[in-house]
Amino acid sequence: MKLVLATLAYSVLSSVVPIFNIEVYLAALATQIEPGQALALAVTAGFGQAVGKLVWYWSVAKSMDMHWLKRRLDTPKRQAQLKKWEDRIAGRPWIGGGVTFVSGLVGIPPLLIMGVAAGAVRMNVPLFFFAIWIGRGLQSWLILAGLASAMH
Repeated sequence: MKLVLATLAYSVLSSVVPIFNIEVYLAALATQIEPGQALALAVTAGFGQAVGKLVWYWSVAKSMDMHWLKRRLDTPKRQAQLKKWEDRIAGRPWIGGGVTFVSGLVGIPPLLIMGVAAGAVRMNVPLFFFAIWIGRGLQSWLILAGLASAMH
């Protein structure tokens, strides 16, 4: 239980503060666990990463309502750019969800950028959350199960 709670806490922290690397944490954790523990820890890590990215999402979404930012975005060029990304991400939920999933799984595009972009265009929150949880959970399981199996 301590490993699950520690993994949850670290995964949220690493998702909010990029200097804390979840992959390094998981690699070190894999040396300390049995392969059978990998799935529960991977689900936990994916969940924590999704929770942390919601911090970025909501921070950006709320900042879009700030007066000074609205003024900066109130040019035809900026409005066109924002509309283009809204159409790409929020206007096509399966594409936005797919890109977010791939970002969570392989890191391309960087998940931090996806959190910011999704918040700016107000992507569907449950889709955003579950795409990250599944993508990061799968990535975490591959790291944990692969390295734990190699160690035993």
